[in-house]
This record gives sequence, C-alpha cells and structure tokens, in this order.
Amino acid sequence: MKPYAGKIVVLGIVAAILIPILMFTEFNYGFYQKFRFEQRAEHYLAETYAEDMKIVYVRYLWDNIEPLVAKVHPKSDPSLQFYIYHSEERELGLTDDYATTLWKIQAMEEAETLLRPVQPDYARHASIDFSCCKVSEYDFASIRGEVPHFGTTRLPFDLAVTLERAMEANDFDHMYQSVSALRESASLVLGSLVFRFPLPETDGFAVFEIPGDALNAVASAADVEAYNATRIPAQEIAERIGASLEWNEQKSEAIFTRDDTTLVVRSWGNEAFLNGEPIADPIGAYIGDSMQLMVPVWLVERAFEQKIALW
Repeated sequence: MKPYAGKIVVLGIVAAILIPILMFTEFNYGFYQKFRFEQRAEHYLAETYAEDMKIVYVRYLWDNIEPLVAKVHPKSDPSLQFYIYHSEERELGLTDDYATTLWKIQAMEEAETLLRPVQPDYARHASIDFSCCKVSEYDFASIRGEVPHFGTTRLPFDLAVTLERAMEANDFDHMYQSVSALRESASLVLGSLVFRFPLPETDGFAVFEIPGDALNAVASAADVEAYNATRIPAQEIAERIGASLEWNEQKSEAIFTRDDTTLVVRSWGNEAFLNGEPIADPIGAYIGDSMQLMVPVWLVERAFEQKIALW
C-alpha cells in the first residue's frame, strides 16, 4: 500500500482543488446562469413580441464568446424555431433571429406558390436566403408587437433551384417560365436567381445565374442561356474543343491554343486574355476542390466560337 500512498495523496489534493472549481463553474455557467438567462429571455420576448412564445431550452455553448443561447418557438407554431442571443447593442441586452427566420419562410412560400403552377419540379428543389448584405442594415430594434410581412421590408433574397438530375434541352424554356412567374410577385425582391443541374462527369453543376436587376430584361429562353455561369475543369474543356492546354505555374494561368486562337485564363483576379487582349470576365475562374482550374464555359465558347453541350 505504501508505494501508492504518495499517488493517492496527490490525487486527493488534485480532486480537492478541481471539485470546487468545477462546482463553481457549473454554478456560474450551468444551472444558475441558464436560469437567469431564461428569465431575461422571457422578459425580452414579452417586451418585443405580441404573440406567446415557448422557450424550448437554454444551452451553454463553450466555444462561443457569448455562450448562452435560448431556442424558442411561437406557441402557435412549434415548427418555427429561432434563437435568442446576447447583444450589447440592444436595449434589453438580447437579440434574436425570429424576424429573419420568419421572413425566409414567408419568402420561400411566396416563391413556391409562384413556381408550382409552371414548374412544380423547380418549386420542390428551391431554396432561399438573404442577399448580402442589406439584412444587416435593418432596424430590428424597431420591431415591437407583430413582425412585419417580409414584403414590406424590401430586403433582397437569393433564390436557388438545384435539381437532382442532369440538364435537358427544354430546361431553358422551363427556366424562362420560372423567371416569368417569379417577377410577377409584388413582394419578392430577388438579388439573384440561380439554376443548378448536376454534371456527373465533373462532380460540378451546370449553373445559370441571373442578377435580380436583370430579370425584367429576360424575354426568352435564349436570354436565359446568356447567363451561363457554368465552370468545367480546364483539362476537360480543352479536350471538348480540341485545344492544347498549358499551365503557367509562375502566373497561375491556363493557356488554351487552337489554330490561331489563344485564350489565357488566370486563376485569380477574374482576368482572361484572347490573343493578348483582355476580356471582361465578371464571374472568373477558380481552383476547385480537386485542385483543378474551373474555367467559365461561356468564356471558352466566346473565344473559340464553339458551343459546349451541358446535357
């Protein structure tokens, strides 16, 4: 027993030190702090919203600067869950994401209602989020009682339709029908409208991205095609058009050559050059997950005057 006596004494001392510390920590950041935060949250909800709310739980997140958070939902709709956080900028010291959560739901319902009659498949695969960065400028402290309808805020949303199937030739018509339906809304402001179709051979997507301020100018399926934002690995795109491909390591640029045409695409700065002359390239190339340069299809089509099939 004697050989272990020293270890037992040391362990006893460590335990005597750690146990009070752990108890103190749990008291301050556990039950007591959670109880206090829940009381503050209840007061905050009563002061901010006219409808009855239910606090589901208060949780302590050890990896957050402001670690206490409460999960809440309106008693009338348990599925509409949101969170309350600390906020030194707000009068009551708390803030929440109820309004933004509700607005996204309302906007999504509006989009689905518009898309479903013309393209039910697109409606099922649509998702929505706020465009950067107007929502951060909204005066959430002004909300008292009832949250206003999302349409009154005029906040822009990015709507994405991500299909689970490869693109088909008639999808240009389907995308145009969707554009026509969505712009009929008096409430939904779009920062962008994006359509995505899987490209199994590249593990990427065929992408068509229309800025919100360009939606009214889209007058046909051909106009949708002009917003092709698809990118394909440089090696594959070179093979498709029968061009040679070189990589300039020093400048981080791909060089496509076919006959008398040379296209240089840089992996940074949204820069490209056709026979030495700069080309406006608003979407740019980038290095993909597999460390391949992903090149905009429209850029290659324009340079070599050859269509690249996406289906």
